[in-house]
Amino acid sequence: MINNTDNQNYIRTTEQFKEQQMKENTEKDALGRDAFLTLFTTQLKNQNPLDPMGNEAFVAQLAQFSQVEGIKGMQGSMEELVSTVKAEQMFAGSNLVGKRVAITGGVVSGGDGMHSKGVIDLPGGAKGIAWAVYDQATDTPIFRATLGPQSPGKVSLVWNGKDLNGEQAPEGNYVIKANIVEDDRLQAIPVTTYVDVKSVSWRPDTQQIELEVDGGAVVTMEEIGKITN
Repeated sequence: MINNTDNQNYIRTTEQFKEQQMKENTEKDALGRDAFLTLFTTQLKNQNPLDPMGNEAFVAQLAQFSQVEGIKGMQGSMEELVSTVKAEQMFAGSNLVGKRVAITGGVVSGGDGMHSKGVIDLPGGAKGIAWAVYDQATDTPIFRATLGPQSPGKVSLVWNGKDLNGEQAPEGNYVIKANIVEDDRLQAIPVTTYVDVKSVSWRPDTQQIELEVDGGAVVTMEEIGKITN
């Protein structure tokens, strides 16, 4: 005959087992194989003989445990893979510090007698080019120039570091912007410049490294077109 104590033991053991299963994904010391088998055996010993758990329920619990174990194992492998990728990317990125890289955006260091250069790509040529240099902080135009008709290919835009009055501009960070004449109207075109890499950092949300370059700009490896010394 089953007394109340046996029923209470069965209910308490079953509840503890289910509670442990719910916590195994969040607790640091998650339920392991040995602990699971111990609880499983205890549950068998304390079940109500008049209303035993069906075979399907046992199989379901075993399958659930196996699934959780598989997910935990896969999660551990993914974390290890991410850690390895991060280490490799950070090592590769550290080798870029001090190098010059080509990026789109026109950011350059210039002024004070320095010559700065931007490059534009003209696959179809252009009737003319209007370009200018702006102070990066204030977006104030520092220098302006124009070029005549251009054949298809790359065109260099070289700034000698002087302002609109022919005086030396102060050393600092500037932006080269360019427009081409197309269909009798001006059309903006990207300017590629070479900048120095200052530092490398890891961005967790994208799982990628970012490079801080001259002018404080931050770029990813995908934005780099070329690397030079």
